[in-house]
Amino acid sequence: MVCLLVQRRLMVLLLSASLIALVGCGQGKNENLGEVSGTITLDGEPLKHAVITFQPQGGRPAFGKTGDDGKYTLMYSASEAGATIGLNKVTITNGGERRNEETDEVWYQKEQVPPKYNARTELEYDVKPGAQTYDVVLET
Repeated sequence: MVCLLVQRRLMVLLLSASLIALVGCGQGKNENLGEVSGTITLDGEPLKHAVITFQPQGGRPAFGKTGDDGKYTLMYSASEAGATIGLNKVTITNGGERRNEETDEVWYQKEQVPPKYNARTELEYDVKPGAQTYDVVLET
């Protein structure tokens, strides 16, 4: 009888711990974000080592970086992909100090992107819920 009572209490304790763990891990996706990725080209060529920023009106910005292939994925935080749903002002830059994350090499890259895409951006994008592709075609 005592053994059965101990087993039941142990079972309840294990079930409770499992539920707490599931609730803690299952916080889910941020419902206010849409996942945005794409490719940035400048004069028909992939734009390397660029930073793309989505800035909503009155919210936190999302950032993405391009590799050698010009591809990016926006990140809302270090662990959360996406950008705020709604209209976002988009800026793109590839000038300034750069660092190779693999070798720690640092260099200065001259800005190639015209001001109409960064300091005086004319770009906007309306982020929708879910995954979407936003390919950006820039011209000098």
